[in-house]
Amino acid sequence: MNIKKQITKRICAAICALTLLAAWGEASVSASVSTSVNDSNSVIITIDTSAGHKNISPYIYGINAESDLDDVTVNAVRQSDKRISSYNWENNYSRSNGSNSLYLVNNYPANRRQEPGLFAESIVSTARRYNIPSKYVTLQIMDQIAGNSEVSLKKVLFDKNDSYLSSPDTEDDAVYMDEYVSYLVNKYGYAADGGINGYFLGNEPENYSELYPDAVTEKMTAEELVTRSSELAYAVKKIDPTALVYGPSLNGIISFININNSDDWDQYSNEYSWFIDYYLASMKNKSDSMGMRLLDVLDVKYHTEATNSLYQPIINSSDRLSDSIRMQAPRILWDSSYTENSNAVLMHNEHIPLIPTLDASINMYYPGTKLSFSEYNFGGGDVISGGIAVADTLGIFASYNVHMACVKPNTDDISFIKSALNIYTNYDGEGSRFGNNLVRSENDGDIMSSVYASINGNDESTLKVIIINKNQTAKKSTEINIRSKADFNAVDIYSFGGENPEIIKQDSIEGISENSFAIDLEPLSVYMLDFTGSDDDEVLDDYTITDNTTVSGNSSPANNESNLGNITERTEAGTDVSVPEHVEASTYSPASTTEMSIENDVTDAAASVTSVKKDETEPPDTAVIDETDIFPHEEEQKHVPAGIKVFVSILVAAVVLVMGYILANDYILSKNRKNK
Repeated sequence: MNIKKQITKRICAAICALTLLAAWGEASVSASVSTSVNDSNSVIITIDTSAGHKNISPYIYGINAESDLDDVTVNAVRQSDKRISSYNWENNYSRSNGSNSLYLVNNYPANRRQEPGLFAESIVSTARRYNIPSKYVTLQIMDQIAGNSEVSLKKVLFDKNDSYLSSPDTEDDAVYMDEYVSYLVNKYGYAADGGINGYFLGNEPENYSELYPDAVTEKMTAEELVTRSSELAYAVKKIDPTALVYGPSLNGIISFININNSDDWDQYSNEYSWFIDYYLASMKNKSDSMGMRLLDVLDVKYHTEATNSLYQPIINSSDRLSDSIRMQAPRILWDSSYTENSNAVLMHNEHIPLIPTLDASINMYYPGTKLSFSEYNFGGGDVISGGIAVADTLGIFASYNVHMACVKPNTDDISFIKSALNIYTNYDGEGSRFGNNLVRSENDGDIMSSVYASINGNDESTLKVIIINKNQTAKKSTEINIRSKADFNAVDIYSFGGENPEIIKQDSIEGISENSFAIDLEPLSVYMLDFTGSDDDEVLDDYTITDNTTVSGNSSPANNESNLGNITERTEAGTDVSVPEHVEASTYSPASTTEMSIENDVTDAAASVTSVKKDETEPPDTAVIDETDIFPHEEEQKHVPAGIKVFVSILVAAVVLVMGYILANDYILSKNRKNK
């Protein structure tokens, strides 16, 4: 056998091996990069305004306070600077790199910078300036924080067990969190009266020993975090029982699993599948023993951990492939058929998708707890892929009854993220917004598009629909069919996309016939469809859906029955941003359920909250319809489409046989040559 033939055969074998790997790669990551699988240029969208009703919390349309808030309409704003964990509310010092400064309040005149609680005043002022109804303050849970000088530290205590002062004692050895809450309530009122709406129990406690090594010498343990969280939560509730308590505000999948490898996690890992379970169970036990709910909202942070083919984080990338992956990345929140290319997911896939797993933990260990994402980000604030990711995420949050969410961009230019928020909250520049009641929608299982539909209350004539085209090059011809008591005769179409973040009124379609019409979706675009219609008592009983609505992998979370099965209806009925976000004081026993005796400048909180307005709006009635007949689904599993599986299986077998033949024949010929 000559050298050329031998080289040729080895090259053929190598090509076969590469083909095998390519086929396997296409099958395994098709859901994450999604080029041709379930990507159709012609999509049938089906909407049923009488089915699948879920109240949408208005607080999912939030942003972190560090962001540029001009020209964006949001309903929630949160303190978020990393220094905040070390913030001393008595004098406004915070710590970084072993020294203290007034960095967090440097926007104030020098003669005011040491007024108590100035950083909290900043968030209140921001909320007033931008007409943001819900605002949140972070409380310090670290053992030590910034002191009175550039290098000093002070002890953090939760319970002063003494009279609260109108101006705190800055010369003592401690900073008291209950006195901080008392100060804020005296200054701004109770949450139910428009004061601070919610308090966070610390901020990323898993990172304290890394961020503040001189103040925190050892990593926070699981047990320590629960103990300190329950004590701090009680400090809040005894002062303002109408304020919501959020915790533990961990950041990232590994932190959710083992509090970033805390030293004591092994002793709990046999009983609990991840730290979130242990935290919820422990906070419920603490609540039961105290006679009041100590945790209102399970809060987590998620900044995408997805990487591109070179294992570079997409959150900081803007190449074409990263853009493609970014637009699919929100599927980690809900889609069990999605596989993300990240170390955390590959190592801990049993906890994915995130929201159904978090929800299952809530249902099992602390029912009635709400869910929030106080920070989330998929990158690309200055490009359309980032805008699409946020717009899709907001629809996901609406579908899964998430209570509160604040995007935290990592770029200065966030024009496309602003448009993603505004398309829901103020798409026409005159205050028009997505509805407060999610309804049923379907899009053929096309993973390169998403659809979310809503109405206001039970008024089916107020239909508004968000549609997203994630394809980077191709238009999508879209047929829209609506099942409704309302007869729709016109629709106004608003959109943003491409290189332009501005939301523009693109078209108005009149003369809609039988609640069905067609539109073309431009590549990389987000649409708001605002329908005009009139209520009709007669349901369109003759409405049918064609067979092609059956899907093997759902593209919109509102339609994923297997993932939605464990959802807790957390959002209160008729949530209205005109009513301050709060919980009813009657939910909690007064602080006197313990044997503590506390002299307080604030009168007994539970007794004095007399202006709480009970929300009397009833939740929308869900029509009794067998939705499986209308929107058929296959059982959700982590899989790729069956056709791909068959193709890959045949290809694998063929390649293995060819490679085996080539290598065996090569071996025999080589052996014969040696014998000669």
